[in-house]
Amino acid sequence: MPPLDPRLVRRSRGVRRLLATSVALGVGTAATVVGVAYLVADVVARRFDAEPVAAVPLAILAGLALRAAIAWVHTAVAARAAATVKAELRREVVDDLMDPRRLGPRPSSAGVVTLLGPGLDAFDGYVGRFLPQVVLSALVPPTMVVAIAVADPLSAVVVGVTLPMTVVFLVLVGLVTKDRIDRRWQALERVGRHFADVLDGLTVLKVFGRRQEEGLRQVGDRHRRESGRALRLAFLSSFVLDLFSTLAVALVAVSVGLRVVEGHLALAPALFVLLLAPEAFAPIKRLGSLFHDSTEGAEATSGLLALLEHDRHTGTLPAPDLGSADIVLDGLVVRHGGRSSASLALSHHRIRPGEFVAVTGESGSGKSTLLSLLMAFERPTSGHVLVDDVDLAAIDPVAWREQVAWVPQVPGLVEGTIEENVRLGDRGSSRADVVAALRSAGADDLGLDRVVSESGDDVSAGERRRIAIARAVLRIRRGDARLLLLDEPTAGLDGVREAAVLATLRGLAVTVVVVAHRPETIGAADRELRLDRQVASELEEARA
Repeated sequence: MPPLDPRLVRRSRGVRRLLATSVALGVGTAATVVGVAYLVADVVARRFDAEPVAAVPLAILAGLALRAAIAWVHTAVAARAAATVKAELRREVVDDLMDPRRLGPRPSSAGVVTLLGPGLDAFDGYVGRFLPQVVLSALVPPTMVVAIAVADPLSAVVVGVTLPMTVVFLVLVGLVTKDRIDRRWQALERVGRHFADVLDGLTVLKVFGRRQEEGLRQVGDRHRRESGRALRLAFLSSFVLDLFSTLAVALVAVSVGLRVVEGHLALAPALFVLLLAPEAFAPIKRLGSLFHDSTEGAEATSGLLALLEHDRHTGTLPAPDLGSADIVLDGLVVRHGGRSSASLALSHHRIRPGEFVAVTGESGSGKSTLLSLLMAFERPTSGHVLVDDVDLAAIDPVAWREQVAWVPQVPGLVEGTIEENVRLGDRGSSRADVVAALRSAGADDLGLDRVVSESGDDVSAGERRRIAIARAVLRIRRGDARLLLLDEPTAGLDGVREAAVLATLRGLAVTVVVVAHRPETIGAADRELRLDRQVASELEEARA
């Protein structure tokens, strides 16, 4: 992994400003170091020869104060930049997840929480300390080598040879430690996912008496062990790096000292070289010590940028009226990363206005993928979804979804009453409309003022689905939606309520596409669209 991801530079204005400021302050630091070293060497040489130094010590103190001020400004700017970049990325990730034009699957909530929480907290070390030190390491050592070369070319050769070797050693340390850091980050993600899963299912776990202390302790201990191994390796590598740079400076000191004693080198340039040689290695040594502090931030950066890099809808055309439009599924093939075969393959199918179509097939045949295509959450790898001969990819997804009512397999809820959840996004409906919609969804036993949580732990799976069906029915009866997509809407319902829901779906004057396994739902449909994995594989091979 490079020390600075180019994608972060392109995406973050705060990082670009930090790098520009770091270059300017790095040049100032290098110039101040050279100036102070020259003044100190000159004062010592003059005093050794019993010459007056006048105001030179004051200039040295001013130079040291200037160097300290530049370092303080650099630290303050970097800390502010780290906070700015974190805020930028958090805002961008949230906006991206809420963007209606986003394509592809949404990441898991536990993964997002880990990235936006502990992951971005590591930016203080990555952006606030490591990136500024990268700039200093790129500017200060070459400046020191040039300044040393002016005073003593032989010492410059020694530093110029050993300095790249130190950089090579730093790279090797990074390669060795990368595996440890990756394993520590994976352990941290595992802790976050496990904890989130336990919280999500805490009610069910308590009901069945399943204790989770041991599982949490195991994943926590694994993270602790990986962190300890990474720290031990960091301390050892820093020690070796310090030892190597110290030996390099010692070579310069011995060479300079012998030539001063033999009279081949004056005292002033010798002192100048001795003061600059450690300064040439100091930024790289500090970079090595900060490398381990930055790797977690670099991993989080890579994960966040991967989360933000995906295809987006570019359609701008108005949506045709779905009350009279045919939907044609023409040669659809959808491939998802990490799968050897296509997630969905469908040669040709036409859905006419007002039809009730049941989508069936074995698990993995692409039923939910088909609904995602019709919701414009995904784009086919090949083929087209045509609406009145207009490609769905060219239609504005916001305008399209305004005509679509959707009941997913696990419907979402908001913190509030049953009535507020049914009227979600539709504030113009009356209380009587909500009551009628709940009755049509077989949910007339749910009180309108009953409070439910966002997690849905206080409702059953069947109640959650009936609330979502009532929400969809309300939108349709208000005339907003003309296409209804449902994923297993009657799962978890008893026979009476299932019959009520199916009767309601049959009575709606809109196009209904429902993913179904239950024979009652399939029997209520006008016709069946069956997806078959074997047929999909054959179609994919034929297309290839």
